[in-house]
Amino acid sequence: MHPVNFYFYRHLSTNLTQRLCPLAQSHASILRELKDLRPLRQIHAQIITSGFTHDTFRSNGLMNLYVYCGLLGDAKQIFNQIPCKNVVSWTILISGLVKNDCFIEAIEVFREMMVGDFKPNAVTISSVIPAFANLGLIRIGNSVHCFWVRGGFEGNVFVETALVDMYSKFGCMDVARQLFDGMPERNVVSWNAIVSGYSDNGFSEEAIQHFNLMRKKGLAVDFFTVMSLIPASLSVGCLQVGTGIHGFVVRTGYENDKHIKTALMDIYVSHNRVDDAHGVFSEMPVKDLAAWTLMLAGFSSGRHWDRAIKHFNEMLGMHNLKLDSIALTSILSSCSRSGALQQGRRVHALAIKTYFENNIFVGSAVIDMYANCGNLEDAKRFFHGMGEKDVACWNAMIAGNGVNGYGTDAIDLFLQMKGSGLDPDESTFVSVLHACSHAGMVYEGLQIFYRMLKSSHVIPNLQHYACVIDILGRAGKLDAACSFINNMPFQPDFDVYNTLLGACRIHRNIKLEHEISQKIFEMEPNDAGCYVLLSNMYALAGNWEGVKMARASLRSKRLKKDPGFSSIEINQEIYTFMAGEKDHPQYFKIEGMLKFLILKNQKAGYVPNTDILLQDVSDDMKKDILYHHSEKMAIAFGLMRTKPGIVIRITKNLRTCDDCHSASKFISKVF
Repeated sequence: MHPVNFYFYRHLSTNLTQRLCPLAQSHASILRELKDLRPLRQIHAQIITSGFTHDTFRSNGLMNLYVYCGLLGDAKQIFNQIPCKNVVSWTILISGLVKNDCFIEAIEVFREMMVGDFKPNAVTISSVIPAFANLGLIRIGNSVHCFWVRGGFEGNVFVETALVDMYSKFGCMDVARQLFDGMPERNVVSWNAIVSGYSDNGFSEEAIQHFNLMRKKGLAVDFFTVMSLIPASLSVGCLQVGTGIHGFVVRTGYENDKHIKTALMDIYVSHNRVDDAHGVFSEMPVKDLAAWTLMLAGFSSGRHWDRAIKHFNEMLGMHNLKLDSIALTSILSSCSRSGALQQGRRVHALAIKTYFENNIFVGSAVIDMYANCGNLEDAKRFFHGMGEKDVACWNAMIAGNGVNGYGTDAIDLFLQMKGSGLDPDESTFVSVLHACSHAGMVYEGLQIFYRMLKSSHVIPNLQHYACVIDILGRAGKLDAACSFINNMPFQPDFDVYNTLLGACRIHRNIKLEHEISQKIFEMEPNDAGCYVLLSNMYALAGNWEGVKMARASLRSKRLKKDPGFSSIEINQEIYTFMAGEKDHPQYFKIEGMLKFLILKNQKAGYVPNTDILLQDVSDDMKKDILYHHSEKMAIAFGLMRTKPGIVIRITKNLRTCDDCHSASKFISKVF
């Protein structure tokens, strides 16, 4: 053997250099010590110049290191140059391809190996099985499993763990569980495979049970166990389970891992515990784009729109963060829900600047933002300017027309969409039926629904039936709505009855409202809204003792109804108001503007509708309560802070009451 020039190994550790003799130390043993690319290239060159390129043992070592460094091209080149390949050679290449997600190529190499009469060993089988699992190749996966059993190779913990994982990915949890229970030996990876299998397939309770069994057997929990367990806690939908996992993570020392931190944030965001999620986020020493985006989505979905915009502005100030379509979609959703048109325009401009304008997800969010902010013309302009439109973009435009009261335009778009070759999905039909409902287009809505029943590939669900009930209910056809419910192929749920209840209230059908309220109360006895409904029913009947009892029950159960609030955007900042909010910093100025506003409205013919207030108080008190509704306070603030002629947009989280609707019309006339 040629003498080894240690100049090539200067990047190896000094300790290694001192204790290895160049003449005695083989290339293969040095290869085992290498982890970095540069010395690997140097030892490879030395092997070539030494004439050992055809040595299978050395070549396998080189392949293994190139695979470790992610250089599959180099590994394949070495593999192709080996004249006498052995099982190890094939296994290293297959394993490298699978680890780099080249599943189809890995299976092709495995097939060539089998055709070449090479008998795979346990490492080969456990390496190739994930390729079948990730591609969903059930029949081939079963065949390899049978090959392994027929060969009498059962009892290998690595192969059996890979099989458990494979069948879990196929959704065959019964087979995975049977294999797992029959394993004579199980390690942490085996337990992780069954826990993640149950978790990924929606069997959350089973996942948690196996996690508890794992702990009872004294096995050490690792990173992958925790990451498998967190999705299970999300599926269970119980915050207590999530907080328990959080505590376990802290006790086991994994609380500083950014992936686990992000997953814990997801638990709190899914339960609308935004402050807890932000607490976890704040503790992260290094925050990646996923953490920033998840926190942004949490603020948006939790109706903390001002915090969402502030958070997004902080994201823009982070030089190491590069925005993606998910972040832009999240902030556009927040602008849409809060009515923040100015901020929405700014984000739209940013999407253009960062070349995301043609992204269909961002595009549909832009349409939704403009439409929900009442700027339908810009929504239409953007929609018609899009080069490629998917179903979500059409749905957003149809819904935008509907929410702004343009039912005919929504139906025209629906027909254009069908004519373009795109098939409407469930959301498309919900959007167009909602549009018919808001526009009072009963005949057209029913026609679309019955065509859907007869000819569409979409099978109507409860949401579609609720839309039809809303169409009939808004039009005052309460008997027809009841008949429609009785003939539904589904059992009516809370939303269906709640839709009919809203129609009963609008059309003053007290008897039917009482019947529906009782059904809703039976379905959701712990829903705060049910007690409010009960209270309102008693109030309409003049039973004020009943009102007190209903509200006392609400307090005793510690239930709270989501408060109504209105928001307004001024100079890219969102201001939020709640009814009767007298602790606002500028309340006295707002109060003065309110009095001036009400006085001008009354001169123009406005009369407060005190009948909508179901409270046992005097008429003067009712008027004062109406005057301080959140919508009127937001309008008064907007008139104070904007120049004449500027459009004032108010966003309400609940339906606007009849009095505020009427008052807004008068305000538009007199100002």
